Amino acid sequence: MRIRDVSNQIKKGLNLYLYYWVIPLLLVLILINKFYPYYSFGDVNIGLMISVVSFLFGFFITISFSLIMNRVALLKESLAIETGRLASLFLLSKHLGKEFHNRVKNAIDKYTITTLRYYAEYEMGREIIYQINDNLNLMEMKNERQRTIGGSFLYILGEFEPTREKLEYLTKGKLMGAIKITNYTLAFLIIGLLFLNRGNIFTDILFVILSATVFFALLIIEDYQNLKIGDYSANISNSEQIFDLIQTERYYPRYLINRVKLKRGKNYRIGFFNPKTRVEEIVVLEYNPKFWKKMQGLFRRFVKRQGMDENI
Repeated sequence: MRIRDVSNQIKKGLNLYLYYWVIPLLLVLILINKFYPYYSFGDVNIGLMISVVSFLFGFFITISFSLIMNRVALLKESLAIETGRLASLFLLSKHLGKEFHNRVKNAIDKYTITTLRYYAEYEMGREIIYQINDNLNLMEMKNERQRTIGGSFLYILGEFEPTREKLEYLTKGKLMGAIKITNYTLAFLIIGLLFLNRGNIFTDILFVILSATVFFALLIIEDYQNLKIGDYSANISNSEQIFDLIQTERYYPRYLINRVKLKRGKNYRIGFFNPKTRVEEIVVLEYNPKFWKKMQGLFRRFVKRQGMDENI
């Protein structure tokens, strides 16, 4: 990665999630209800069909939320453990020689940047942690105190790996394909039945509100599953703690800038990343009123050099 110093800063943007699509979908449903004709099916008991399908949809959605929220809880717990162990490794390394401490500091900084950038690909940070093991020969063990601290350092380093492996597994976790297909099938059945059940003000309102609610449930599950809300916020916060502890500028990928609070006059490292070539340039920017304009200019130049789509 290439680091360049630049002087400027940013304006907070919009933080968009998939479930925001419920608002335009609600308007579409109102228009459909207003302009599409009613249908009559004689003795067919559509109300009973809606009750049965709604029960099944509620059952599977409950299972989906339970699985996802359990994953989020485990991720937050594991992230807290990871942050604590990284902090311990950094603080203990101060007593084991300056060169070794600097190697540990650089590895922790690089690891935190990598796992923040590749949160859904946590294995990308594996080799960086292995670099700490490669530098253990630099540890100074000149007295009993250093040997005791060294033993604690090695213990925490050994305990760090299971936590990292757990995070690697959890960040890749997805809903079972069968459950996801069932959710969408039942959702569209409900919406279709509600559409056919229209005929008076009450059923018209039910069609619009319940259909929008069904869409909302599906979209918020997608947001949680794609790590856009919930645990990712915890990862950002923990990363900020690490950067502050090791006294380096906080790093954020460009797409995360609209999700964090920046302070005027403070420097930040912003990563411009090409997902195709896996090339990233990091610039140091000061947060001030001109930040957004300057960052946009830097991004356009990066796009031009990398041959990227500017919408990435």
